[in-house]
Amino acid sequence: MMQLQTKQTVDLVTAEKRSLGQVAIERSEEGCCFGYFTPRSAFSAVQPLFRDFEEAVNLQALSIVDELDEAIRALGLHICLPDGSQPVAVEDVQIWSGGRISFKVDSPTAAHLGTPATVRAPAD
Repeated sequence: MMQLQTKQTVDLVTAEKRSLGQVAIERSEEGCCFGYFTPRSAFSAVQPLFRDFEEAVNLQALSIVDELDEAIRALGLHICLPDGSQPVAVEDVQIWSGGRISFKVDSPTAAHLGTPATVRAPAD
């Protein structure tokens, strides 16, 4: 199990265990986490997906947004603590050009990040 708290830093990793960068969790609201993303070199391979997603959102091109959201979901993104604890699946990941990030943790406890919350890792 993972303990998540506001002001905590976690790693964003792909299904292939490549770290895309670090996330500084700032707050949570209605089950969604918000913070700042600091990319690592592996992020450059997937950055175009997030930039295209942002552009499609701004243009309100909903069919393109859906396609890009599916491509982002296919990355199998997870968060994990820097200590290497077991990853926890995240969904609806959005990384914006200004360094902001938002995502939902695949667990109902994500809505309670103001105090330490236990997040269960997905079963294999």
